Amino acid sequence: MLRFVTLFVFILLFGVSAGLYHVKYSVDRMERQGLNLKAKIADEKAAMRILEAEWSSLNRPDRLQKLSQRYLELAPVQVTQVVGFAAIPEKPSEPADGTGGLLANAPMQMPAPAQGKAFASTPASTFVEIR
Repeated sequence: MLRFVTLFVFILLFGVSAGLYHVKYSVDRMERQGLNLKAKIADEKAAMRILEAEWSSLNRPDRLQKLSQRYLELAPVQVTQVVGFAAIPEKPSEPADGTGGLLANAPMQMPAPAQGKAFASTPASTFVEIR
């Protein structure tokens, strides 16, 4: 009986030691992953600060004014260009293509096959009669 208890305690001690070993190295691995994530976060924050500084530099009003004068043909709004809502035309009730919306509302149907003949499509998109 004493040998059985000694063997059981030895196996239990071995199991607890293996579990402690596994937990210790799992925690070490997780700490390394946490440190790597913290380093990546710090790098991303630094990159964001650089991009925000570049964005504010690119959006300076004096720089945008110079670029708009160079590349855009803008002119001040004249008083004659300002109109009231009554001068804006209403949306037409039917499409401008003159179909009256018939094509837009038409159901899509596949063409009926030819009577008595079968056709197959070739790679050159031509039809060949098959008998």
